[in-house]
Amino acid sequence: MSSEVTKQIAEQEQFFAPLIIEPEGVDLSREELDGVPVEWTEPAGGPSDPTRVVLYLHGGGYSGGLAAWARRGTARLALGLGCRVVAPDYRLAPRFPFPAAHEDVLAVYQHLIGPGGYKPNRVAVAGDSAGGALTVSLCADARDLGIPLPACGMLNSLWADIAMNTPSLDDPIRNGFDIRREMVVQLSETLLSTGGIDPMDGRHSPVYRDLTGLPPLLVQAAGRDICHDDSVRLAASARAAGVSVTITEYPDAEHIWILNGPWRIEYPQGYPEVPIRWADCGAEAPEAVPAIEEMIAFARAHTT
Repeated sequence: MSSEVTKQIAEQEQFFAPLIIEPEGVDLSREELDGVPVEWTEPAGGPSDPTRVVLYLHGGGYSGGLAAWARRGTARLALGLGCRVVAPDYRLAPRFPFPAAHEDVLAVYQHLIGPGGYKPNRVAVAGDSAGGALTVSLCADARDLGIPLPACGMLNSLWADIAMNTPSLDDPIRNGFDIRREMVVQLSETLLSTGGIDPMDGRHSPVYRDLTGLPPLLVQAAGRDICHDDSVRLAASARAAGVSVTITEYPDAEHIWILNGPWRIEYPQGYPEVPIRWADCGAEAPEAVPAIEEMIAFARAHTT
């Protein structure tokens, strides 16, 4: 692992520290797959289904996040499916320009179905926010390269339009919750800051990509999310391309509700010049467990 990736992970650990937990009932381990650092999560005592695996891709707008942040989700997936879950610490912008993240997740997937020994039809890919877009793009990249596709993709709180053409971004009610338009603008500008990147490139903005031939998709949309309409648009586009799509609305949920536990973003006066803070609201979103249970059922149905 390069020193720059080590620095990236250390920086993200510091910022996401309140959200990183040590889940009960699972074992955690670190490894590198084709040079990409990953965190494995598996049921304590070992998986009951060692031939199935979930590749989980964290969100964070391509410039934030880390595998350890996803533990609330990866632990529940591992326990519910009785299998191993692998979450990459893919390279983040702007330290690593686009398409570094896409290259890393594709490398991890190729390792899983190559040296890792997993059959593609036993691999489920899941992701939240930008990780959801990475999930879609991983499937489309594999299709374009002639690589066997995973069995299914599962998308939570999808962020899929870096060009900022999503109507819900301007919804005044949705802008009162965990993610605001100013943050999405900042994340988009950070990704594009390295130059020469088309905001409508289908790899990071899959609402503009040809989705023909993709595996079945589960799309989970949060009602209190300014990125809400990305889920609706992506689902519609995939269906028009002949993809089997299940879209579920969680009307009272906020962005990435499956990972954040009781923590919500607090916007201080002077944001974005003054950094955001994490505030403990006292309770995990009640929709977190049902959403993961829906993922478990979807993955079980398709990784046959």
